[in-house]
Amino acid sequence: MNNSLEHRAYNMMDVKVDKTQRIIEGRAVVYNSMSNELRTSSGDKFREIIQPGALTDSLANNDILAYKEHNPAMLLGRKSAGTLMLEDRNDGLYVRINVPDTSYGQDTLVSAERGDLKGFSFGFNSPKTKSYSRSGEKIREISSLNLREVSIVSNPAYNETTLSVVRSEDFVEENKEPTVVIENKQQDNETNLRFKFISLTHK
Repeated sequence: MNNSLEHRAYNMMDVKVDKTQRIIEGRAVVYNSMSNELRTSSGDKFREIIQPGALTDSLANNDILAYKEHNPAMLLGRKSAGTLMLEDRNDGLYVRINVPDTSYGQDTLVSAERGDLKGFSFGFNSPKTKSYSRSGEKIREISSLNLREVSIVSNPAYNETTLSVVRSEDFVEENKEPTVVIENKQQDNETNLRFKFISLTHK
């Protein structure tokens, strides 16, 4: 198993925060949404889709962690402890973090309520993928991934020094047409949360 993590992130206009109950919640992974432009380690451009069901094995088998800013020293919740709750829905993975009563936990609640922490990001490895071209673009479709952690973050845009990037040789075209209909933006009427995918690299 490849232990090097890839990260993806979303801008979120609203993070739901309950300071009294010390709860932060929102959608951490969005399904059937075409990413903005990403890049491989050699600079090749591609876009990406995560399919519904991609997290089934991870949610059943992994002890997933929640961090602030991907920092293991700022652990906010853990699946096995019941302080990180995960709900897999048709449109994505929803998380509910019971934030600890620590100095960094309190700082996280305040920052999230103020809107300074406004996005979720997630770390994963060992994706099962298929690749194809559409209108000259490379598309990577993920049917399964090994989810390790989710984070609430201030800036959901990452540069190449903070994460591993996909190798060019991972792209072996299998299909010429996509198998799903994609929307760039999604809105969940129930939670009134709006998201957009953020590129791995600064342009």
